Amino acid sequence: MRFSLQDIKKSVRRQQDELTVSLHFLQKDALTDEIAQLIVYYERLLGQPQRQFSLDEARACVGDYRMAHCLLATLSRWYSWQQREWSEVLQGLNGQPELAAITSPIQLRLALYDFANEHYHGFLDAQTRKEALHLFAEIHALDVQDVAYLLTLDTDDEAQLVRTTPTPPSPQEVATLYNQWAFEAALFNASSVRFLIDCNAFSTHQLTPSTGVGAVIKRLCYLARKIGVYYDLAYAQTLPGMPPLLILTLYGPQEVTGAAQQYGLRLARLCRLLMGYSSTSPETTHKAKKPALVSAIVEAMATVHFLHRSYRFRMDAALLRLLPPKEQKDELEQNMDANVQSENTLLFDSSIEQSFAEAFTALAMSNATDGWRLEREPEPLLLEHSIFIPDFALTRDQRRIYIEILGFWTPAYRERKLQKLLQLQERDDLVLAIPVEAKEAFASIFSAFPIVLYTGQLSATEILTTLRTHYDDFDERLTQIDVAVVRASVQCNGLLAESVCFDVLHCYRRSELQRAVTHVVNEDIVFSTGVGLYTKTWMERVKEVFVSWLRTVHAMELSHALHVLRQQERVLQNYADSALEAMIGMWTEVRIRRDSIFDATIMYVGNENVMQQSEMVREQPVAYLSSEKPAKPREKRNVSQKSTKSTKAQTTQKDLWG
Repeated sequence: MRFSLQDIKKSVRRQQDELTVSLHFLQKDALTDEIAQLIVYYERLLGQPQRQFSLDEARACVGDYRMAHCLLATLSRWYSWQQREWSEVLQGLNGQPELAAITSPIQLRLALYDFANEHYHGFLDAQTRKEALHLFAEIHALDVQDVAYLLTLDTDDEAQLVRTTPTPPSPQEVATLYNQWAFEAALFNASSVRFLIDCNAFSTHQLTPSTGVGAVIKRLCYLARKIGVYYDLAYAQTLPGMPPLLILTLYGPQEVTGAAQQYGLRLARLCRLLMGYSSTSPETTHKAKKPALVSAIVEAMATVHFLHRSYRFRMDAALLRLLPPKEQKDELEQNMDANVQSENTLLFDSSIEQSFAEAFTALAMSNATDGWRLEREPEPLLLEHSIFIPDFALTRDQRRIYIEILGFWTPAYRERKLQKLLQLQERDDLVLAIPVEAKEAFASIFSAFPIVLYTGQLSATEILTTLRTHYDDFDERLTQIDVAVVRASVQCNGLLAESVCFDVLHCYRRSELQRAVTHVVNEDIVFSTGVGLYTKTWMERVKEVFVSWLRTVHAMELSHALHVLRQQERVLQNYADSALEAMIGMWTEVRIRRDSIFDATIMYVGNENVMQQSEMVREQPVAYLSSEKPAKPREKRNVSQKSTKSTKAQTTQKDLWG
């Protein structure tokens, strides 16, 4: 049971037209005797019902009713009021066997209700109540006092005080936990927490593998995403020669949706982690060494709200010493120290970002991303007065494009995003993804950036389409092709696989490859889709050797035949089965027959296959390929005069509905 900010003893001051609030934290050895007396009072009541607990007597142990209320709530970490088990109580009573059929006080009260209906017409006045309870108790062989106790066994007054830990707490443990809960209660009502951070302090304490501002920013972003706190970063301008300063703003429960207490706990945890009070281990507590993160924080301040007003709540190193240190690092800090930039620790601000990254990764595995490589948490973009952290970056060759997925959070969020995007409108390397419902809110920047609208989830293919439209550099890549070198490579090896052609011709799509090979092919060099670039001489030689072998065996399993083909030609050893099948499909002397999707047989048919080409799937080599595929001839259909008239009539028919 936690206490609220209004329950905490505090003082309010006005400083420079701002209201500041200072919470009353318990310093070391403060109220030690009073807390010890309160613990003794609790220990004396162990096993006693709650009706014997006196709130006034407990408050008297502390002396301050407001502090007493908070300390009583703090003791709930070690003590709690619990209801007694029905079966346990019955074991101490000698009642009739019928009582065993009753399993709870509710059923006992129902039995008494039925008894009153049967014998007293459903009504008991003050005079007959004692008599009725006595008769009801005799039926179950119980005393009247036992019946009265069982009837109220599940009430709060009959709950017994139990200790949930093996040993009672010490006064210092209670005081430290009170300080922690008071600190968290302030952040439950916070709209934002602002940290002013000195980046040089990180490199001084070797907290990051690199000393740049970007590494510090990525670390802070990782912490915020890991814990689940919304944040913003700004770059504080300083005088020449002064160390760079970062402004990290963590948004509190007042600025987001959801349960305030749950989000407030995450916000408090991140603040405590950033301020470094838990970074010291028990072995080093005796050393007067200042935590690294504490030395990096120049200023920490939260904006809290209560009683319809906003207040400034300052946090400093003195406050950290009052909070409980942890004996060991948790999983978050271990992952953070191991490798902040590891791919296993990628975090996402929303399910939209995660689904987009998963879809793009799936496309990349099938080489369908046009050569773009996706990067999560790229380097921050330093603006004049703030910092912009894109969600993703796409890299291809020397080109780098940033992707920002905008949400539809709060008006304040949209305003902050717009202010940053307006500072980036001169850049040509940023693509925005905007939800359809937020189209009007971001309409002012539509003309400045490539925009992708989405509903529900962001499509990776739509992002790729936008990149092709706005960042197509194929003509520039065509000029980079060294035709002489490519032809020499084909003449030397006899074959360049299609996958290699993509690289040497600087292509990322088949449509681009079809256009690029037209600069390479000539009378001797030919390109075939699925096979690659090859010389006619090399292809005729490979074909002659393979067909001569197949003629001797007549038929063979396709897998074994492909193995033989790879053994014959060294250049084909790493060739995919599909590419080899495409090559064999060009030879009219052989046929591949598939009796099922698993069984395939290759046969030598000689010149018989010329009459059965319609049964085979093959692609003829071309000496010149255009960017457009030839249109398939349409089959001529014999249409009767009657059907022609009917079609014409249907075409010219007017709207029957007016």
